[in-house]
Amino acid sequence: AKQNSLALAFGVHRGPKDAPAKLLRNIETEAQAIAVSMRAWSYKLAYIAACLRKSESYVSLLRAGKRPMPAKLVPAFCAATGTNLLAQYRELQAALTDCAQARVERLAAMLAEAA
Repeated sequence: AKQNSLALAFGVHRGPKDAPAKLLRNIETEAQAIAVSMRAWSYKLAYIAACLRKSESYVSLLRAGKRPMPAKLVPAFCAATGTNLLAQYRELQAALTDCAQARVERLAAMLAEAA
């Protein structure tokens, strides 16, 4: 059964392609990245749900931003849609979070030194 879903996810595409940087910069939320990835090639909810081995209602919740996309589903989602947009968005957000945390640590150290 698992091989059938992988064939479904990987059969149509040669592999997901990276989205252009300009597009990535315009994505505001993970849900938007999911919706754009699905809409770009008019993928039906049923197809994406089958590739992820999840229900259509669950994928609809992901697309609407009412549920977070589990990290383990990201590769299959990217394979199903043919784009790495979602993975790229998540990587960008992680990098921005790391930068923000590093800045807080640096500023906290400066404050501690001044006290």
